[in-house]
Amino acid sequence: MMRGNYLNRGGKGADRFQKGRRAQNFFPTIIRLFKYMRRDLWGLLFSILIASLSVILSVQAPKILGNATTVIFDGVTKSLKNHTAIQIDMTKVESILLYVMVIYLISFISGILQQSIMTRISQRTVYTLRREFKNKMKKLPVSYYDSHSNGDIMSRMINDMDNISGTLNQTLIQLITSLLQFVGTIYFMLTISWQLALVAFITVPLAMITVRIVAPLSQKFFAEQQKNL
Repeated sequence: MMRGNYLNRGGKGADRFQKGRRAQNFFPTIIRLFKYMRRDLWGLLFSILIASLSVILSVQAPKILGNATTVIFDGVTKSLKNHTAIQIDMTKVESILLYVMVIYLISFISGILQQSIMTRISQRTVYTLRREFKNKMKKLPVSYYDSHSNGDIMSRMINDMDNISGTLNQTLIQLITSLLQFVGTIYFMLTISWQLALVAFITVPLAMITVRIVAPLSQKFFAEQQKNL
């Protein structure tokens, strides 16, 4: 009889991802999540600092690399103007390229270090959550399992924990780095050529319109995927 009730019971876990449902108590939940990360606070701040350094270097590198192009262009232009053999200050070009190579290398190492730190923090946080979840499930009465579907329980135990891990491991840092990269890119675009920057700014509304069209479709497919879990 109990088995039949389980088979006939709807999947509440999938209902939480239906279209139109919004997150409840979002900010209190975020605050509670960060409380689990208190012992890794310095690691989190250090990871954010490293990610910021990586973004700043990666944004600055193309502008520095442009100096090498300027040196080559000036050498070619001067040679053509004087009707002489093309002479380029390769020593200066090589020094610029070496400097850019060092910048990209530091940015690459910073990215790996930041990812390693955040992976460790996210795994420790999710481990703590799963341990508390397991202890909580041991204390619940049998009647709870009679009134809640297996799909809902497994979704909270596995799927939701994976989402939290992905958020801590990628989304949190990406949100910060994307903001820094956006501001830094705009700054260097305006300093290099405000005319070309204006052209790029015009395309932003077009991209936003595309996102508005694609996002609802992706949410629909995501909800369908959750129903099948």
